Amino acid sequence: MEKKKQASAISGGIFLIGLGILFMSDWFWPGILLVIGLSSGAELIFRGKTREGIGTIATLSTIAIVITIVQYTNFSWAIVGPFILIVLGIITLFKAFFLKDDGEEGKIE
Repeated sequence: MEKKKQASAISGGIFLIGLGILFMSDWFWPGILLVIGLSSGAELIFRGKTREGIGTIATLSTIAIVITIVQYTNFSWAIVGPFILIVLGIITLFKAFFLKDDGEEGKIE
């Protein structure tokens, strides 16, 4: 139980620091995605779910980077938006079919 409290406290601290940096830098969107990814990923990592934590950080960071690139280039949202959704759908399906959740083995539903 102590580990869950510590993980939540670390996640909350990272989120508040990130939020403060976003307000100072005036990069709220898509920077909030990066802050959410870092705080959520850190909590998962500190709870022992390293793979899920790294995946969360990587996914939300990538989305924030792609949005930033699209904002500063001539890429069309009509192409990039659906592409992001398709990639997220493929990742979700891959995880559902090919990655086993360690906590679910032997569980009868």
